[in-house]
Amino acid sequence: MYSYSWDIETGGLLLNSSPLSFSKEPRPVYYKELDILGFDQYWNYAKNDAYPYMWAEANNYFYRGRLVAKTKGGSMCTAPEIVIVEEPEPNGMPLRFVDIPAMVEKNSDLLEKLAAETIKKIYNTYVEYMDKVDVFYVAFSGGKDSIVALDLVQRALPHNKFKVLFGDTGMEFPDTYKIAEKIREFCEDSEIEFLRSECDFDPEYTWRQFGPPAQTMRWCCSVHKTAPQIILLREYMENPHFRGMAFTGVRGDESASRSEYDDVSLGEKVRGQYSCHPILEWNSAELFAYIYDRDLLINDAYKKGNSRAGCLVCPLAASKNMYFKEQSYSSGDDGHRTTTTFNDIILETTSKELSNKSAVKEFMDIGGWKARRSGKELSFAKNYMIDSFEKGIFTLQLLRIKTDWKQWIKTVGDITFLEHGDVEILYSQKLYHLEITENEDGMTVTVNIGSNTQKDIYFMSALKTVFRKSAYCIGCRVCEANCPNGYITMKDGNVYIDDKCVKCKKCHDVFYGCLLANSMRLPKGEKKMGSIDRYGNMGVELDWVREYFKSKDEFWTSAHSLGTNKVKNLKSFLNDSEVTTKGSFSGFGSVIDNIGIDSVDAWALMLCNLTYSSEFNWWIKNIDFNVTHTPDSIYALLDDTMSKNSRSHIVSAYKNILISTPQLGVEIGLGSCDYELKKGKRIWNSVVRLPWKAPNPLVILYSLFKFAEACGDYYQFTLSRLLNHDIDSDGVSPTEIFGLERDQMEKILNGLSINYPDFINASFTLDLDNITLNSEKTSADVLSLF
Repeated sequence: MYSYSWDIETGGLLLNSSPLSFSKEPRPVYYKELDILGFDQYWNYAKNDAYPYMWAEANNYFYRGRLVAKTKGGSMCTAPEIVIVEEPEPNGMPLRFVDIPAMVEKNSDLLEKLAAETIKKIYNTYVEYMDKVDVFYVAFSGGKDSIVALDLVQRALPHNKFKVLFGDTGMEFPDTYKIAEKIREFCEDSEIEFLRSECDFDPEYTWRQFGPPAQTMRWCCSVHKTAPQIILLREYMENPHFRGMAFTGVRGDESASRSEYDDVSLGEKVRGQYSCHPILEWNSAELFAYIYDRDLLINDAYKKGNSRAGCLVCPLAASKNMYFKEQSYSSGDDGHRTTTTFNDIILETTSKELSNKSAVKEFMDIGGWKARRSGKELSFAKNYMIDSFEKGIFTLQLLRIKTDWKQWIKTVGDITFLEHGDVEILYSQKLYHLEITENEDGMTVTVNIGSNTQKDIYFMSALKTVFRKSAYCIGCRVCEANCPNGYITMKDGNVYIDDKCVKCKKCHDVFYGCLLANSMRLPKGEKKMGSIDRYGNMGVELDWVREYFKSKDEFWTSAHSLGTNKVKNLKSFLNDSEVTTKGSFSGFGSVIDNIGIDSVDAWALMLCNLTYSSEFNWWIKNIDFNVTHTPDSIYALLDDTMSKNSRSHIVSAYKNILISTPQLGVEIGLGSCDYELKKGKRIWNSVVRLPWKAPNPLVILYSLFKFAEACGDYYQFTLSRLLNHDIDSDGVSPTEIFGLERDQMEKILNGLSINYPDFINASFTLDLDNITLNSEKTSADVLSLF
């Protein structure tokens, strides 16, 4: 909200009334962090954490307004490198504390205004929603954001009008538990009701059942946080239909996805529940200034260098933060879990062959476990359900039964259990007969579907979800929390579903129908990476492509600035993008030339073709949207049957392609890179895929025809099919290429149907969606529309 500057006099922050366009998230630095990093070898300071000594913005350390040091790198086992920029005090004199009281005094007017505006927002929200909400509560995590949110809420509302709910995952920092206990005591003294939610299972058990969570498989949040909170509140309210509002400490500066949040939302954080984010627009400068002004608790985790106080071992933690955690929490005798608790399970459950200590160190150092995308990387994963559909016969084979399928099947349709063990299901006004054969280890389900209408497809999908739950479910209670009517009960590994179930299928609406099944899922088949020499370790540069377009096919025989290897890489790239065919300029290339090689649309069209090459197909299938990857994490994702040198070359090629082509990397969102130039070299820090914000509908139409042609001329399909990226398919959906959501696709498809009826017809009514492409047209015909 407010901008800030460094105050030389106090060594602190000075808030300014001008708005802040971008926050670097400054944080105070205490002696413990300096010790952990090794600054005590360079600087003289007292071992006292009464006040901070300086401030940090990411890896930059500021002392009384001056940049005095930087850190580089760092990982779980390796300390970040220290770079001293200048001495903070002359002649090795002791560091001075930040004068916190003076800093607070200087910021008091703006802080008072900021707090008053936020308190008013909280109170007005309470008044507006008091007749719509059964319970208001502060979602407390023990971090700085929730501590500030709690203080503001307790200033805004009567203490008997809200609760404080601590979601104890069992994986918190030991310091967080100390803060939670102090907050519990504060609530008791202030007559605020304090609640604590916990999962039925210990995290050691769930980590061994699900496998360690990963960047794209964060089952832990649902199992250990969200579901326990919902279930606790239902029991507390004695109302399965309760509607709650959580006051959160969510802030927009914390992540790209959170910056899109509204101040008040329904179902954004927790299904069916309201969330109010009173400090959404606050930055960390305001946050810490407020904490010091109000003398609020500060979690010691921050004093030990951690920028966030989350779980001990988190797949989203940055490499440097992993080091801080290891230094402070790898051992302990206070009864709390340590990072070692979870690191041991990571090594115990991985399918990677780690034959020596060096291999173990490398795997843990680069966070190889974070990149897991399926059960293939787990030592114990197995497919417990096999499905097939041939000649109208749909068959499901379960290799084990964990929970009662007769309960789960109630969620599909109207059920009739027949005397000889078979089942009839009335689904969407069609009667299906299930032949059931049970044996000692599992069961077989056979259904004569006959036709293959959209209704049949939805039925088979629902049936797969039900029996997948039966084969995998351990009673994590996420499905119970998802049920808006409280008709599902899970206890001691058993499942009961009330006969009043309304078939809303909210319990189906989890990844792959079951979080455990999703985490253990084995891929049906993966496309191998092409030859590493395809793009070499240099990739392709935009300037090379521009140079080719100046002379087209004459480029290959004329004098130019590129050497042999670069020409080889460029030739492969142009063939993969279909700008050339067997090295000769193509009709597609002419379209690109007319559009202009510097145009975003040109690169988006090329990407539609590149998607079907091994290198780009791997990227699109493995690098998810809105997840920040480092070069190390990309390296870890690559097939470890390839040599280390080959994987390093692939990472380097991706780096150069994405950085040199902003149309592809930034505008279309294939990979927006954080990098720096040093001595003419690109030092790649991280990359994140972001959805294409303003897609050209004609590019999407071209992509749809490419998808249909790759699927064997599959010209009629549904939007639901396009949005389901789990289906093994030769065609790649535009939603997967460009990160498009359902609402956005509906608008694009409706517009295309109106403007180009000779190519496409799409209709969306009730729960049905149909997309039909003109089978007499081709992707090449779409190019004529540009």
